Amino acid sequence: MPFDVRRFDTAWDRYVVAIEKGYRLFRMHLGKGASPASVAAAEKAIGVALPEDLRHLLCRHSGGDDCFVLPGWDLFSPERIVTEWRVWEELRRDQFVPDGETCDPQGPILGNEWWRLGWIPFCGDGGGNHLCVDMDPDTGGTSGQVISMWHDASERQLIAPSLTEFIEIIANDAEAGELVWDEEWGGVNASQKR
Repeated sequence: MPFDVRRFDTAWDRYVVAIEKGYRLFRMHLGKGASPASVAAAEKAIGVALPEDLRHLLCRHSGGDDCFVLPGWDLFSPERIVTEWRVWEELRRDQFVPDGETCDPQGPILGNEWWRLGWIPFCGDGGGNHLCVDMDPDTGGTSGQVISMWHDASERQLIAPSLTEFIEIIANDAEAGELVWDEEWGGVNASQKR
């Protein structure tokens, strides 16, 4: 399915407005957009074309202000995506593949490796865990699907069929009051009212 910029922008704006209702300064934590050239340089560095919705998000907001602008996740800049991808690529080359480590996929995710070159980390929790766009899905999956990547656990879970659909999910949760700005947490987190 081709990228629908209007659908993405509507979902993103809904998410931002919902978080702003509880924290009016939220937008100041969103990084300014990356240039298309820096996004292209990141793609060249990792050797993978990013999905259009991630390219679009990076051009709107290149990372965050060192806080969780996504629920529990720090949004990466194109440069940070490359840095994190290279860490995993080195671990894959030096440890995971030689040791024959595999993962436990929950959904249409290839499980024959601990981490794959086509798993592009676009956000992280600061503890080595990431959400990735999966550019190398298993049969039945979608290129660009969002998956979880835990550094110390083998489960790899399908979070959403695309980044656009992930943003729609968190927009719905924010509008329902299930996601809020939590100063103590350092950004957007699940509401304690749950």
